[in-house]
Amino acid sequence: MNEILLVQAHNAKHPPAFFIQFAPYNTTQNSSQCFLNYPDILDAYIYCVAVGKKPNLNHKQFFFAGELINNRNGIFVGVAKYNQTNAISNSSNSCALSFSYSLHYLINYEHQEHYIFGIEPQDRFAYGFSNQFLFVFDSVNGSTLESWNGNLTWPNSSFMPYAVDISDNFGVIAGFIQNDPQERVKYSPIIYLLNFNSSNHHPIVVDQYIPIATLDTWQDLLTYSDANVYSAKYDMSISINNRGDVLVGMQFINRVFLFSVNISNPIQLIYINRNTNGRSLGNGKSLAWLDNGNIAAILVNTYSLNYQWLSSQIYFYDMKSNIYNSNSVPISIFPNYHQLLPSSFSPVFLNIVSSPMSLTLMDDKGNLLIFTSTPPGFYPSILETRSMPFITSPQSCPPGMHKDHVGINDCILCPTGTKNSGNATIHCAPCASDTFCPLGSVSETPSSALENIVQLIAYPKSPESTIFDDVLLQNMFHIGTGRCLLISPLFWTLIVGGLAILIVILMKVLKYCINHTTYMRIKNRTHYIFKKTDLIGEGELWVGGLASFSVVVLVCFAYAFSNAYYKQYPIETSTDAYFACDLSTRNAKFQSSLQTLGIPPSKTEKKMFDLLNEQKFSLNIEFINTLINCDVISIQALYGTIWSTIRWSNCQNNNSILYLSIPLPFQHISVQITLDQIQTIGALRIGLSGDKHEEELYKLKELNFYGSFSKNGSVLAQTLPISLVLTKVINETIPIEGEESDFTGIYISTFAIDSKSLFLTQEQYIHSTSQSILLTIVLSETAYYVKNQQYPIAKRAEIIFHNLLFTTVCLEIFGLVFLLYKLTLQPIYRLFHRTGIRDDEKHKINGENMNGDSNTLEQSV
Repeated sequence: MNEILLVQAHNAKHPPAFFIQFAPYNTTQNSSQCFLNYPDILDAYIYCVAVGKKPNLNHKQFFFAGELINNRNGIFVGVAKYNQTNAISNSSNSCALSFSYSLHYLINYEHQEHYIFGIEPQDRFAYGFSNQFLFVFDSVNGSTLESWNGNLTWPNSSFMPYAVDISDNFGVIAGFIQNDPQERVKYSPIIYLLNFNSSNHHPIVVDQYIPIATLDTWQDLLTYSDANVYSAKYDMSISINNRGDVLVGMQFINRVFLFSVNISNPIQLIYINRNTNGRSLGNGKSLAWLDNGNIAAILVNTYSLNYQWLSSQIYFYDMKSNIYNSNSVPISIFPNYHQLLPSSFSPVFLNIVSSPMSLTLMDDKGNLLIFTSTPPGFYPSILETRSMPFITSPQSCPPGMHKDHVGINDCILCPTGTKNSGNATIHCAPCASDTFCPLGSVSETPSSALENIVQLIAYPKSPESTIFDDVLLQNMFHIGTGRCLLISPLFWTLIVGGLAILIVILMKVLKYCINHTTYMRIKNRTHYIFKKTDLIGEGELWVGGLASFSVVVLVCFAYAFSNAYYKQYPIETSTDAYFACDLSTRNAKFQSSLQTLGIPPSKTEKKMFDLLNEQKFSLNIEFINTLINCDVISIQALYGTIWSTIRWSNCQNNNSILYLSIPLPFQHISVQITLDQIQTIGALRIGLSGDKHEEELYKLKELNFYGSFSKNGSVLAQTLPISLVLTKVINETIPIEGEESDFTGIYISTFAIDSKSLFLTQEQYIHSTSQSILLTIVLSETAYYVKNQQYPIAKRAEIIFHNLLFTTVCLEIFGLVFLLYKLTLQPIYRLFHRTGIRDDEKHKINGENMNGDSNTLEQSV
């Protein structure tokens, strides 16, 4: 194949003929084709046909090689030349009558198991290679043929050629050589670098490379014992680009080698890297360079190790921008979900050939599929037609994909953070930073579209203190900081106590600041008033009256706290406890347990179970960041063992979010949603809804939860198995007054799926061939339910009793303090006071005595 014509040999046709397709390769009237019978119609078998890569446009010709059959011996090579004059004069059968053959026989050689030939790019010389001979066929100078013995060229006389390619100034040939018969490995693959003699154009081997299997790998176990007899499993392939890069495919070891040759001095075959495609056969069955050597097309057939066909694909690699090795990611793969094989085209691929602007694929039935280059923003689309060969036509890139260069390869997904709604297929537009814009985005989606709605939170744990006495004492005698200090009962009790101390101090100060009569009047009045308020000393001490105010403040806080604490039940109707330092203070304790559904519920619980079992569900699904519409959706539900169609109640695509609501016929069900249109989907959001219902003491809560699935740098897969497991949750609230409990019930949902398995990377996505997206959701229920019970820590009677007890204790504590004062501090004070008075009287008497003695002495003098 070149940019002039494509030729295929049909040995099985009656009569045998060449199929010729002229460029341009398209479905217009400018493209013509015909069949040309073999030169020796009945006795010729064609091994191969070939054309030069850079032919003279005025000289249309092709080469062929084969041998005679039907008891006739002889190997031949020939050229078929096109005569434009005959084409004009015989327009009705221009193709068949416009070619003339030039044929040469190698009569000295019989059937060859390994016979290949290659054409130099200018389409003049054809080179034949076998184990026994080589030849050069000059199609210009009288179509002359020169042959010689293979021993004169091959460094190893046992060399059996399998594949060859020739560039402007060198060639590469690959095959097998025979090892010592005593060795375990009977034959070894080898690659030769060829130069060509400038005078006689004979090929000369200048370098070689022998692939070595890695120790202890499955390739290391191969012996190639039957490589001397042609077998398709030993097929090799070679392709050289215009920069001297060489690809060599050896499918029997599942490897493609990349070499480099200096085109100005082609004497060394430099190994660059290799690509291995796992434990199978078929990688590199055929090779071709595209886009001026920037893109490599690799035919990857997958065979089992006993050479049973499994699959066929063409991988396209960007060889210019990326390193080629076993970890290389292809830019596209054929076939894929929007480039499918025609129904009459076999899935078993045999060969690919290329021209600078086209690629042709041949299947095992001889059908041809021609890929033509498409401009930026387009990919080669394959139409289902009856004409042969199949020829692609340009189709704009699907939304979420782009292609920025001319080529045969497919469009690729827009990178994360970019989008393409289908209007800009060459370059993807950047998304705003605060939006959801995954791989293959078609629009900017608000991040809020991924919101998860969770209706239940973990049931609270019981507080550390579940005894009201402990709760009351902890809150009465706690001093914190900030707000806690301002609401602390102990803090205000100490304030009042401090004021009482100030009054005592003031009374002492007045004693020395005013006359005795006034002080005594104020003192007596004060003592009288405060003795009346003395709750501690029972009216005996005026100081007790002052202290009683502190007791009253503390007790009042206790009553206020208890009243507010009583109202903090149940938690569903409670608010923040601003009356306490801990805002989460509640008059509630909790108990949670798992109960098996195998035990029948109690009589009081049965009504709640019935409401839960009878709740009607609606399955709500959102496909986020996609342009898929409702008209491609079909829904089925599993009734027993039969899938039956059901309908949605609401479906719409707004702002690139496809919303779907499906009423479910019953709770435990499997549902399949099929989207018969392949477009990218960025994320998935699944929810379940159900109406609320109330009957007396039983309240079925409204069900409305959502769970979203997204993964940065990935796109939603085509097969989406999701298991949604429901669990009943029943809350029982023990009444604070009365006997009958209140019940509430709701379902909680759990997605039993690894969300990572729902998404594909760029590498995984290009392998996809599915024509639809299948979402399967299985709703089931756990064999247990969650039972939550809520009890009041203290009921009204208990709170009243403990408050009275607290009041009594406070009075008794303060009374004890004053009793200790009267029994210890007061006697000690009086003792020291009396002692002090006696000392003062003694000092006074001694002083008077000393004054009397002094006066007597003066009189005597």
